[in-house]
Amino acid sequence: MDSKKPKIGITLSATVHSKKWRWPSRHGFDYLKRDYHQAVINAGGIPILLANTSEISIINDYVESIDGLLVSGGEDLHPKYFGRKPHKSITLSAPERDEFEIKIIKRALNKDIPVFGICRGFQVMNIALGGTIFQDLSCAPFGTIKHADPKEAGDVYHRIKIEKSTLLYEIIGARSIEVNSSHHQIIDKIGKKLKVTAYSSDGVIEGFEGPDFKFLLAVQWHPEMIPKRFHSKRLFKVLIETCRQK
Repeated sequence: MDSKKPKIGITLSATVHSKKWRWPSRHGFDYLKRDYHQAVINAGGIPILLANTSEISIINDYVESIDGLLVSGGEDLHPKYFGRKPHKSITLSAPERDEFEIKIIKRALNKDIPVFGICRGFQVMNIALGGTIFQDLSCAPFGTIKHADPKEAGDVYHRIKIEKSTLLYEIIGARSIEVNSSHHQIIDKIGKKLKVTAYSSDGVIEGFEGPDFKFLLAVQWHPEMIPKRFHSKRLFKVLIETCRQK
């Protein structure tokens, strides 16, 4: 194994214990679709899957053992983390994952470890830095284009506009790209020390970065699911290159 390959910690989705399901599904699971760790491998990194935990000592050990953090997509974050009551549209949250991701994001940024967020990860990073989200597209005070497929078939696409003078523009090298879309929540208030980098045509925020950090980048779409696209390759390649410099 090439010891120079950076280790990228990836957060995991979670299910909660439920007697409604048959064994073994009735037990809580931490899980991750392969697209994430395959994208890290393809870009030259080593994926390290981080089990959800509320133990601070374990979270600190995680941060000490990885070169970068990838906050993955998944279920909705509980709205208590941004001061709102649950909307009827939110999916079942996983309390331990919610707490874990907010803590490890803050810890990683305090240690100046590169952090990259995707979809839910994009939203959780915003909340970890003091931002808020609309719990559903219907909550936004403006009309929106189609951002999600109820059947979750992964066939919804739209274009986004990337702002110049941003890291995202520097990485991708284009003002407009087509991205996939699979989310029903969007950013309301942007977090502290964050800079918006991309919008969809309806004004929905599609990307942000943290200029005050070594590497803080997040996108609302799923680059891991469209790995052959040039901009997807570039995002993961730059993440790995940055982590290699740690």
